[in-house]
Amino acid sequence: MVGLILKDFYESFCIKKNLIGFICSILLYGMVFFLMPSEYIVILLVVLTIPMTSVSPLQYSIEQDELSKFDQMLLTYPISKKTIVMTKILETYIFSFASFLLLSLPVVLLAIYGYHIISLQEGLLVLSISVIFTLIMLPINNAGFLTFGNKKGTILYVVTLVAFVIGFITLNFFVGVEQLLLIPLNRWLLYGSVLAIIINILGYFACLKIYEIRHS
Repeated sequence: MVGLILKDFYESFCIKKNLIGFICSILLYGMVFFLMPSEYIVILLVVLTIPMTSVSPLQYSIEQDELSKFDQMLLTYPISKKTIVMTKILETYIFSFASFLLLSLPVVLLAIYGYHIISLQEGLLVLSISVIFTLIMLPINNAGFLTFGNKKGTILYVVTLVAFVIGFITLNFFVGVEQLLLIPLNRWLLYGSVLAIIINILGYFACLKIYEIRHS
């Protein structure tokens, strides 16, 4: 399992094309935040955009496996399909945790203590919603890429991300993002956690079934 994780992370962030794309994404996030620091941008980045990138290790590894036919070769190794799926899913959770610490948390801290555009309480709420949204979208995105592969999965991913951004902009226009921050934290945690647990359980079994069907 560890060897497969290292192999997939190497393909995700050490291959020149993928590394350049990842660095450009981080620079884009930073540019958007520093040029337009606002409560709206903080929520857009931390709650929507950064969590949606958590599926990157799976996307990149599927792309390389399809090119090298390694996914077929892997089936000949003394490793079960269940372990392969668990490893692929675990990689996205590891990356999402790293993204939270290295991207989402610094953005929120800068918004609180640097630009003073949100309060500490609002910052904690934004981070909590970010974690919940990440846990909800990870199994959905994982299932999407395992079902459709790299190309079609990427199209579905982009369409989903654009739909969420448009929905967020529309919500901000008619309601205002500040209304989201008025919802008590314990309510976000209660309902969000229950939904996330259910989706993650269903997502795991869906990913396993999808993988078994595609590689039967």
